[in-house]
Amino acid sequence: MKTIFTLWLAFTVSLAAVEQDWTAWQWQAPVGVRETGMTRLELPPALLDVSRADLGDLRLLSPTGIESGYLVDLPRQREGNLRNARGFKVILAGTTTAIEVTTETTAGIEAVELVSPAREFLKSVSIEGLTANGEWQPLATHEVIFRQATGAERLRVPLPAGMWLSLRFSVNDDRSPPVPFTGARLITASEKPVTVENAVVITAREELPNETRLTLDLGARNLNVAEIRLEISDPVFSRTCNLSISTLSAEGGNRTESVSQGVLYRVVGERDVAAEQAVIPVQRRLSARYLVAIFRNGDSPPLTITGAAVRCYPTALTFHAAQAGAYRLLTGNRGAPSPDYDLNSLRGAMAAASAHHLTPGALQAKADFKIPPALPEVESAGASIDLANWTRRRTVDAVPSGVIQIELDEWVLAGSQLGLGDLRLIQNDRQIPYLIKPTPVMRDLTPIMIALPPDPQQPTISRWELTLPVAGLPAFELTANSPALLFERRFEASVGRKDELGNAWTEAIGEASWTKSQGHDIPLTLHLRGQRVPLKFQLQTDHGDNPAISLVNPRLRYSAPVMVAKLTADAPLFLVYGNPKASAPQYDLRLVQKELMAAEPKSATLRAEESLGPNKPSPAMLDAGSPWLWLALGGVVVALLVVVAKLLPPPATD
Repeated sequence: MKTIFTLWLAFTVSLAAVEQDWTAWQWQAPVGVRETGMTRLELPPALLDVSRADLGDLRLLSPTGIESGYLVDLPRQREGNLRNARGFKVILAGTTTAIEVTTETTAGIEAVELVSPAREFLKSVSIEGLTANGEWQPLATHEVIFRQATGAERLRVPLPAGMWLSLRFSVNDDRSPPVPFTGARLITASEKPVTVENAVVITAREELPNETRLTLDLGARNLNVAEIRLEISDPVFSRTCNLSISTLSAEGGNRTESVSQGVLYRVVGERDVAAEQAVIPVQRRLSARYLVAIFRNGDSPPLTITGAAVRCYPTALTFHAAQAGAYRLLTGNRGAPSPDYDLNSLRGAMAAASAHHLTPGALQAKADFKIPPALPEVESAGASIDLANWTRRRTVDAVPSGVIQIELDEWVLAGSQLGLGDLRLIQNDRQIPYLIKPTPVMRDLTPIMIALPPDPQQPTISRWELTLPVAGLPAFELTANSPALLFERRFEASVGRKDELGNAWTEAIGEASWTKSQGHDIPLTLHLRGQRVPLKFQLQTDHGDNPAISLVNPRLRYSAPVMVAKLTADAPLFLVYGNPKASAPQYDLRLVQKELMAAEPKSATLRAEESLGPNKPSPAMLDAGSPWLWLALGGVVVALLVVVAKLLPPPATD
C-alpha cells in the first residue's frame, strides 16, 4: 500500500510542473482537508447540476494550487445470484397447494420467486424456512402473488435475510382453483450501497388518449439514481410506466432516451392483505434534470398521483491528500478536455483502503471566470448578398459576440419558406453562417375563438371561428377543453377557399374524435400536420340528438426552430426572409456542427417585423376577387365584341 501511495504522490506532484489557467471554470467549492491520506469527497446535487454530463470538467486543486488526481466513484446496487431451487415438490391438499424445496446454499437468501405457466391468477402464500437445528420458522404470511394478462405480475416474495436449509410454501386456493407451479428460484443477498431520498416536484401533467404524462423535476442533473418512487392514492390499480429523458445528440439536437420501465400496482389478497409496487428501478446516472413518466392507462381512468421521490446513490471523488488545508473543487467548463489521470490501476487498492469522508462547502461563482472563445478557428463573416428579392427584416436585439441562438417566432415562420431556405443573417452587409438545431422548440399560442350562431339549415351543427395573430403559420395541432362532463363528438377544422372563377368552397385541414367521460378529462387534440393555417378558420362538430357543448382554452401548437451562429463583431445584426425563390444556403459551418451545438449560446431576441419593399403579389397569386382580374376580363369581353361586330354582315339598305 505504501508503494501505491508513493506512486500516487509522485504523480500528483508531477501535475504541478504544468502551469494551468483556471479562468475558464465558472464554479468552485471549498474543501477543508484536516488530515492527509485517502479522502472520499461526496458531491452535493447543486455541484453536480452545474457540471458537465460526463463530469469531465471537475478539477481538484491543492492548497498550493496543484491539480490533484482523483477517481470518480459511482456506486451501484449489485444484485444477488439467482439460482433454481432443488428438490421441488408440489402436493395438493384440499384448498391448499403445498410446495417444498431444498436450498443447498450457504449464502443468505433474501427473496424467493415461484415459477408458473398460468397466464392470470391472484393468490396468497405463506412461507416457512427450515433452520440448521431442524425447526420450521415463519418467514412470510399471506403474501400476495399474482399475474395479470396485461403483463403485471408479482411472483417474488421478500424474506428475512438468513440461511435456510429448506423452504415450505402454502398457496391458498380458497377463492380460485389451483394453478400449476413448476419451480422456484432463490435470490441470494445483494450488495446495497447507502442511498439518500429527495422529494421530486411534478412540474407538468398532461392527459392524452389512453395515457398520462408527468414531468418530474429531480432537482439536479447528473444524479446517480437508484429508483423513482411515486405516491399513488388509488386503492387498486395496475399500470405500465416508462421513464425517459431528453438528451443532447451528437449533432446538437435533443433526442428522447428511455431509461427504465416498470409495472406499478396495488392489489388486495386474502384477509385484505395488500401488495403494491410504486417504485421503478433506474440504477444509472441521469444527465438530465427532468424525467418524463408515461403511464399506459388503456381504458382505465388516470391514476391519482400526489407526489414522487428520487432515491440516489452518492457520487464521490476519491483522492490522496498529500497535505492538509484548503482545497478547491472546480467545475463548469463545457469545453474542458476530460482529465486522464491513469489511476484505474489503483482503483482496487483505493476501494480497500480506509478514507476520510468529506463534503464540499457551498458552491461559489469564481470571480476570475472568463468565457473562453468558442470555435476560435471559425470566421463569422460569409459571402455578400443582394437583398433585392427579400421582403421582410427583423433586427436582432442585444447581440453579443460569441455563439448566439435565435428562436424563430410565428411571424418568421409565417413569412418564410416552409423549409426555411430563405433565412439569412446579415451583418455589415455580409451573410453570417448559421445552423438550425435538429430539434425545434414546441410553442403554443392562443387564438381568439368565438361561437358562431347556428345555421337554421343545419341546427345540429355547432361552429366556432378562430382568429390567429398572423396568417400562414405552419401548425401541428389544435387543442381545446370543454366544461361538459360526458360526450363523444367528431370535430373538423376547415378553411374557406376560392377557385379561379371566384366560387367559394371549404377545405378540411384536420379532424379528430373526442370522447370525455367520468375519469377521462382529456382535451381535444386535432392534428394539423404542419400545414399553413390562414388568419381565420372554423371548427365544427355535429352533436346530433345530444345537447351542444362549449369549448374553452384553445391552443395552437407550432414548431419553433432555433438558429445558432457565431459572431465576432458587435455591429447590428439582421434576420431577413420572405423570398419564395431563394435556395437554401450551404455553409461550411456544418463541418463543426457538433462543436457549435455543444457551445454555451447566448439567446438573442427579434424586434418587430419591417418591410424591405412593396410586397406585391405575383400575377399567379391574384384571386378571383381581385379588381385587376375583373378589369382584364372586361377588356377581353370588349375586344371580342368588337371582333364579332366586324365579322357580321352590314345591315341591308332599302
